Amino acid sequence: MTSTINRVGNWNPQLLREFRGRLKPRSIAATIVISLVGQTLLGLVFSQQTYNPVIERWAGLAETITWILPYALFTAGSYYLVSDLNQEEKRGTLNFIRLSPRPSRGILLGKMLGVPILPYIAIGLAIPLHLLAGLQSGMPVFFLISYYLMLAAGCFALFSLAILYGLLSSSRTIAVGQQSVVAVAFAGLTLFFLSPLYFAWNFAVTWRPLGFDAWSAQWDPYRYEADYPRAAIQWFGQAINQSAWLSHGFTLMVLAIATALIWLMLVRLFRNPNTTMMSKWQSYAIVAFLEALVLGFFVVTSDQVNFAESTAEAGTWLLYAFNFGMTIVMMLALCPQRASLLDWVRFQKHPQGILRDLVWADKSPAIVAIAINLVIINALYVPWMFLVGFGKENPSVAAIIVLSLTGVLLIYTAVVQQIFALKIRNPYTWTMGGLGLWMLVPPIMLGILSIVPEQMPASMMIWTFLGYPFSDFAQPMLISSALVGLVAQFCVIVLLVWQFQNHLRTLSRSQSIMTR
Repeated sequence: MTSTINRVGNWNPQLLREFRGRLKPRSIAATIVISLVGQTLLGLVFSQQTYNPVIERWAGLAETITWILPYALFTAGSYYLVSDLNQEEKRGTLNFIRLSPRPSRGILLGKMLGVPILPYIAIGLAIPLHLLAGLQSGMPVFFLISYYLMLAAGCFALFSLAILYGLLSSSRTIAVGQQSVVAVAFAGLTLFFLSPLYFAWNFAVTWRPLGFDAWSAQWDPYRYEADYPRAAIQWFGQAINQSAWLSHGFTLMVLAIATALIWLMLVRLFRNPNTTMMSKWQSYAIVAFLEALVLGFFVVTSDQVNFAESTAEAGTWLLYAFNFGMTIVMMLALCPQRASLLDWVRFQKHPQGILRDLVWADKSPAIVAIAINLVIINALYVPWMFLVGFGKENPSVAAIIVLSLTGVLLIYTAVVQQIFALKIRNPYTWTMGGLGLWMLVPPIMLGILSIVPEQMPASMMIWTFLGYPFSDFAQPMLISSALVGLVAQFCVIVLLVWQFQNHLRTLSRSQSIMTR
């Protein structure tokens, strides 16, 4: 054991530190007892079903464990990681770890492998029973291999995201201040959204060619899939859930790219917790990746005209919502705070380098970077809109939708950057509270007062200005009112940018006075 511990310490000291802090005899014994008691109870439940054949009881046990393992591992591991990082920040030991000469990736990897070691042990003890039940019931062997492969890949990606969330929540006061609440919030997100998403994707795409549905349907003749097989899922017209090689290759490639982008942010934030969440070039890569990934699922080839039309109409609004949310996240991740802006103003001496800084420099204002991200989004969204989506039948309406979305997001960016440049506490809280009120209160009030385009065509100007140009545009006046709203957006953008430039000049003068 001593030689093993020494090898672990030489390879990753952080992992050894986590093992020493968590692998206590009492903790190990409690973990083993909980895992074995849970397996025993499951075995007793299915062994008492004497009205079913033995093989069917094995199948029920195998399928139940198939569902339990990812939920338990993802939820418990995410909670452990987020809670640990917040506790380290609270005690001040996280800054001590940052001073280590070891590479950041090695330290973070040690956290990922060591912090959830007790959930790893509990899940590892359940694997033999799962394999035994699966093999006894005739579960496809290739499904079992794929199941644990995807469990490992999903675990690595999700825990990387949990560490990123932990670093952000420990260094930024966003909405809540208590460490336990932050950890429970992410564990709840994992339990109710990320874990179901993991199963939905894998059952619909990754595992569909491996015969799991056919194996499961033979024990339950009332399963929906038995009579109504799932349709082929396409990405840019190519079915990705018909071939095992293609489904696994696509899933693993997406996970690899997403995890690599997350780790770029992890290393960045770990060494400098006060910097922006991502660099500007990273934001361009992330936006291009996510937009292409999501847009590909709405490019379908189908002989059914109704199916194609419904996909185009639904895709228009779903992509609108996705692009809206993604840009909001990007502006929160890219906008530097007051201290960073002061540094940028202090060292910005050459006017000819300002444009280059606005495009690439981390401490420069984010308005130009968000505009570039919107160009990347529209470079993919607009061709789809006019070739496949809503714009194929209504090009003028589609153009209004795209311009309204772009305009309102630029307004949001200018406002958010202005808030971040102010000398206030908790700018994230002010920003999210202000954006939430701006997005929700005006539409709700207009709806309550019945100021809607169907009853008052001139109100289309207000709805377009707010970024909600949703109407059938049956009346000619609606389009003219929407154009007025677009002009109003442009004027407000110019005004906000001019005001922010004046604010930067004020900061520059104050810095000059302080340095004299």
